[in-house]
Amino acid sequence: MPTYDYKCDLCGFVLEVIHRIVENPVISCPECAKKDVKIPMVRQISGGYFNLGSTEAMGWREKRQRVKRNAQLELKQMERYGSGTKLVPNVGGETTASWSDAAKLARDQGKDSLSYASRVAAERSTSKESGVNDKAWKSAKDRLDKS
Repeated sequence: MPTYDYKCDLCGFVLEVIHRIVENPVISCPECAKKDVKIPMVRQISGGYFNLGSTEAMGWREKRQRVKRNAQLELKQMERYGSGTKLVPNVGGETTASWSDAAKLARDQGKDSLSYASRVAAERSTSKESGVNDKAWKSAKDRLDKS
């Protein structure tokens, strides 16, 4: 239903009223009514607001659509670009084929190999063909299916 603004010509009080388009109610000024004067208010021309449904229902629907759209975009981005930055595994400037090899080389040279643990774990869960982290892709796909 549309929202209308009504203004009192005597005191200038403005009141917002929601009613059907076909209705033309006579609205009295509540401020003037306190002084025992009954003044009809005049409908103003304004941009107005038209409510097509419950704002709670519309908010829920918009949120659901936004979640679904974000899940689709996340999945598309993962499929297109992979799972993040592409760092080259190396130990002291010497490049290796994988992070597992870099951890072994660091261990053999007597360096700290624990700093490579997170990269080795990520490498194990990343698909060799696509470069996408399988766990992250699966969770993004599940979010898309649920929405």
